[in-house]
Amino acid sequence: MIRRTLRRQSSSKKVTETRTTENLNLRASASTGSRSLGVMPKGTVVQPTGKKQDAWWQVKWGGKTGWSSSKYLSTRTYIKDDSIRYMTRYTPIHATSSLSSRIGSVNLRTQVSLLEISGGSAHIKTVYYHGWVEAKNIVRTRPAKQYRYVQKSGGIYSHQDPNKDSYLGRIHHGDKYEYRRWDGTHRCDEIYVNGRWVWAQTTNRDPVAFQYRYAQRDGSVYSSASKSSSKVVGSIKLGAKVRWGSWDAANRRDEINLNSKCVWSAVTDLGKPAGYIPPAVDVKNYSRFSTTGLSLKKNPVSGAASVGSIKKGWKVTVTHKADGGWVRIDAGSLSGWIKEAENLRSHGLYSVAVYRTLRSGQSAYNVMGGFQQKVKDQRLANPSLYQLWNANWTFLTNGPKTVVAEQFQYSDSAGPAMLKKVDIYEGQLKYQG
Repeated sequence: MIRRTLRRQSSSKKVTETRTTENLNLRASASTGSRSLGVMPKGTVVQPTGKKQDAWWQVKWGGKTGWSSSKYLSTRTYIKDDSIRYMTRYTPIHATSSLSSRIGSVNLRTQVSLLEISGGSAHIKTVYYHGWVEAKNIVRTRPAKQYRYVQKSGGIYSHQDPNKDSYLGRIHHGDKYEYRRWDGTHRCDEIYVNGRWVWAQTTNRDPVAFQYRYAQRDGSVYSSASKSSSKVVGSIKLGAKVRWGSWDAANRRDEINLNSKCVWSAVTDLGKPAGYIPPAVDVKNYSRFSTTGLSLKKNPVSGAASVGSIKKGWKVTVTHKADGGWVRIDAGSLSGWIKEAENLRSHGLYSVAVYRTLRSGQSAYNVMGGFQQKVKDQRLANPSLYQLWNANWTFLTNGPKTVVAEQFQYSDSAGPAMLKKVDIYEGQLKYQG
């Protein structure tokens, strides 16, 4: 049998590297007026060819070769340790290449130094050991972190062996933690919690959706599930929605997350209480268009009273959100709640933005008649929605957050004819830029 042995000769080598110091154009020739072959992000590694022209260097970037200003290129030479490897899993480490005499272990993602390879074994150095591991368990690139999810709330411990462990606290349903290894004998995971590695029996690789409970009435919250030894640590209000952790059937209390603390409650349940109104959450305002005629509700619940209605194609501003897909909108003088899904869209089919203001008596003012809604002082975050099909026209600037004075919305019945009128009217104008 031929036994492959690779002994380490030298783990270090000198490396010279050139990077961009800013986002930088790669140009077809050594001139700012030449065609750009693409923009290289700041920090991109490039390969100089050695050709120079004044302050310009010819460089290779991916499959492209072009010219860039040397002012924005930085070259450095350093010593690179080529022996660095990483572990792909928790692995026993042995005294010899036969892997028959275990002296310790090395964990997933640990950085090690590769000393030599012999057959299927790799001689490595860690912070604690010189030893041998299976060569298939080492790679050049550090593996991505692995995670486990809490399937049900439970304890965490200092050791995987119940005869040696100490109780350290609890983890809660749905939480996600970095994972290091699995102990098959004691059936527990080693996970990273609050800055230390601990052991848990209630985690698994499958993500868990959070569950929620609602306070059915005002009540107290407690330090533990026990009715005899727990202390009151706060209160909860009717209708409060809280993340659920576990249920203690003996004491009939839920473990909940209230104000980022895990406490116990006897007044929470799955269902929403009678008369429950979900709280409004302020959001960064954004604009949408109605897809149909809508009745606006006073509160974000289906049975709430109507405060008015808007027509299909109206431009509205979303200001708040609430559970259940509800959004609060402003539409002119009206403000109320609707369901966002299927009722709002980003584009207005028959929407015309006007740069500056149309005054009565202007020919364009007469053309724009028949609108169902006009809104003023608009700032358009995405002006590409308003196409300038003649490049010489200057009704709208085409930068981000374009400001226009007026925006007109038309109904489905009036819209097509209106857009045709606008096209004809603008086609008769002789703008030169």
